[in-house]
Amino acid sequence: MKRVFFAVVIATMMILSSVAASAQNAQIIPSVSVNGSAQIKVTPDEIYLTIKLDESDTKGKVTVEQQRKDMFSALKKCGIDIEKQLSVQGMSSEFYRKRGSLAATQYELKVGSANEARKVFEALEKVGVVNVNITRATCSTLEKYRAEARQAAMRNAQMRASQLAEAVGQSIGACYEINDYTSDVEYSTRGRLLMKNAVAMDAAGVVNEAAEPEVDFEQIVINYNLSAKFYLNTEIK
Repeated sequence: MKRVFFAVVIATMMILSSVAASAQNAQIIPSVSVNGSAQIKVTPDEIYLTIKLDESDTKGKVTVEQQRKDMFSALKKCGIDIEKQLSVQGMSSEFYRKRGSLAATQYELKVGSANEARKVFEALEKVGVVNVNITRATCSTLEKYRAEARQAAMRNAQMRASQLAEAVGQSIGACYEINDYTSDVEYSTRGRLLMKNAVAMDAAGVVNEAAEPEVDFEQIVINYNLSAKFYLNTEIK
């Protein structure tokens, strides 16, 4: 029985020694692991406004129907295509509510620039429609910019790996692993109008009070992050 036991022990030790020797002889592949990041700022070209027509704003003195006519007139003067850019979000009236309540209607308006949004605000204010808000802003080609940010992040990772390798007299080879850990591209869905030039001047340097200030919209910020691994060429330069 003892002979069998010692034989098992010796066999186990030989197997463990063989595994250890194999691990020591295994080739270690030199590599470098880095993170890459990129940020792209995009000017929105799709800005959405909500316009609420409410009789309570005028204490019932101006009906929703009259406010609607005034709104249509003001928007047309701004060059807005009513059928394509304006849609109804919801409405309520005294017919469906308790007696004595006032009617209200809400619209969504899509514009293509900050200046167009500013003109809409000013035109509606002149006709007494003041319940107007910016709800969201986006870009019609956002997916294209997302792809650009992704590629830029990868180039950034490659540059970092190359710099690290060059610091020790080596160079990088092929990329053998990429981990994209950006769960969702970060960008602003709400924005605000930004005044660029509050004071306008003519060619002579005189303040021109009649000149319209230039406005822009807060940019959408796209951030992208990833990690990558590259082989190292170990020949010392």
